Amino acid sequence: MSDWQELRIILNRTALEGAYAVLSTWGIEHFAVEDSALVDEAKRRGWGDYFPEQKASEQAAILCYFSDNRLDQAEQEALRRELQNLRDYGFDPGPVLIVEGQVREEDWAQAWKQYYRPVRIGQVLIQPAWEPLEREPGPGQVVVYLDPGMAFGTGTHPSTAMCIEFLQHLSLEGRTVWDIGTGSGILAIIAAKLGAQVEAVDIDPVAVRAARENRDLNKLEFPIEQGTLEDLQGQPQVILANIVAHVIAPMLPQVQKILAPRGFFIASGVVADWDGEILAQANQAGLRLLRRKQQGEWTAYLFQRGD
Repeated sequence: MSDWQELRIILNRTALEGAYAVLSTWGIEHFAVEDSALVDEAKRRGWGDYFPEQKASEQAAILCYFSDNRLDQAEQEALRRELQNLRDYGFDPGPVLIVEGQVREEDWAQAWKQYYRPVRIGQVLIQPAWEPLEREPGPGQVVVYLDPGMAFGTGTHPSTAMCIEFLQHLSLEGRTVWDIGTGSGILAIIAAKLGAQVEAVDIDPVAVRAARENRDLNKLEFPIEQGTLEDLQGQPQVILANIVAHVIAPMLPQVQKILAPRGFFIASGVVADWDGEILAQANQAGLRLLRRKQQGEWTAYLFQRGD
């Protein structure tokens, strides 16, 4: 197990969307967000039964982790200045603070488990793999055993929860489903348990390893490989992409071409400022909007190939 550099970026919540754009220019695509507003939203919507104690705050923390290409002090200061300069673009970041720390991979992969509890979303029960079921599943209930490890996707994040809702509205029996950016594999596993023929890819080898382990936990068999949409062959009836808006947007024309006639595209992980852009580009690509959901600052879409 290796050590990771942790950078905790503290700034006003109102500047988060601008901060995501700055991080993207630095090539930082994967991060976590600690925000009391997200926990309050989860409580209000009933996502889970356990929530950590916290104080309400106007600030949020973005947590970035690096095993390679670590940022030295000069680079951290340059990043802090760019975030501070978000005020020039209409954001109010407040005083921006970057705190550096170190995290052992073994500790990181295990310590969070004390906060993770079973989550129900419709007929789907997401069950921590290390805990026994409290009761036998009811008729029609789908149980997904999950140990996300260091990969994204526990079902508690709004972007993932909305995808799970959309999946349950589709008839997946016998259909081919591709999961792009599979993370922990949670959406691919749910699709497979709903009867789909699944293929999944992710650019992160850590995610690929976690997704394969979770697939095996659920006694399923489907391919999970390191790669992107371009690495898959065929014509699926459903494509899933729970990633980020600036990756989804350029995918839209290709998704329209690859999908089977009247196939579906579920896209999530889009922050509010990108909503109009995603809708406009999807329409231009020939994808028809069937449903749109918003939870907090996150938006998800169910599109259909428009021919």
